[in-house]
Amino acid sequence: MQALILKRYGGPDAVGFADLERPTIAPDEILVRVHAAGLDPIDNMIPKGDFKPIIKLTLPATMGSDLAGVVVETGSRVTRFKVGDAVFASLFDLGAGSLAEYAAVPEHAAALKPANLDFVQAASVPMVGLTSWQALAERARVGPG
Repeated sequence: MQALILKRYGGPDAVGFADLERPTIAPDEILVRVHAAGLDPIDNMIPKGDFKPIIKLTLPATMGSDLAGVVVETGSRVTRFKVGDAVFASLFDLGAGSLAEYAAVPEHAAALKPANLDFVQAASVPMVGLTSWQALAERARVGPG
């Protein structure tokens, strides 16, 4: 499968496409055929090494964290999803990436894709949604009323 990988920290030449084996999944994971992947500002900072002290990557590493796609395989302990389900997920800081044809996704990191969103819209939600929630709930302490 094709994937966009970070070969080493540095400039633009540190990132490139590579042919990788399709991921194998653990008992608590789903294998997702990626239909769309979200790109966030952090995806430009990680290759430069800006988050190296915080995010521990084993290089080469598949880039990206947000995705939407269809479940093609489920692990033996997965209970919330079945083959054919449309899902979206965030792989941020989980050691896997979304900028690939397939992604192994922990069951806890995925949700069913809302029917009123297409794959591109759903893939744009995870990081931006989390950041928005953190700003409102944790920083501004917005609550009922």
